[in-house]
Amino acid sequence: MYLLVTTKSSCMLRPFIFFTIATLFLLASCKESYEQRVQRERASGARYDSLFLGFELGMPRSDFFNRCWELNRQGLVTNGPENNSVLYVFADYDHPIDMNFYPEFENDRIYKMNVVFNYQAWAPWNKQLFSGKLIPHALDILGKWFGTDFYKLETDTGKPYWAKIDGNREVILRVQNERNLRVEIVDRTVMPAPKPESGGNRPVWSK
Repeated sequence: MYLLVTTKSSCMLRPFIFFTIATLFLLASCKESYEQRVQRERASGARYDSLFLGFELGMPRSDFFNRCWELNRQGLVTNGPENNSVLYVFADYDHPIDMNFYPEFENDRIYKMNVVFNYQAWAPWNKQLFSGKLIPHALDILGKWFGTDFYKLETDTGKPYWAKIDGNREVILRVQNERNLRVEIVDRTVMPAPKPESGGNRPVWSK
């Protein structure tokens, strides 16, 4: 009787074990595939500098501010929260989406663009407008700018994030908190010098 039960249980467990192993193998393969792509893209020497709204990696600081002024003159952007970011609104979704952005500079040229997406009508009591619900829309926006072949990966703590690399340009999307999704678009050929902590108001992507 003991042998019969053991054998039956083993048979029942086999599909589960196979599924678990296959899932772990698939996750490992996806991660490995992205790492391989990173190595291939970096070795290719190709450059992809376009960002959005006419901004580019490598753009001089003065050109960035001139472009912001022009977009503001056209009524397309305005000052973000606490005047330390630029605000652009996507109104063509079921719920309007705010995009706050501001670059980091190295040698007075953009090497990284910080972006935060959130639903304009977000509120702590409105679970339907939490950042997790915004992920498909954010990926849709990023897909129009950079292509749709994002990899879904996991941090060491099991938190999901989405990444894509083309030549020098890497795009990473992650959940920042219940309200915000954070995006970093980085030129991986630039090694910025360490910078001191800035005082004053913190930008929205560091909160």
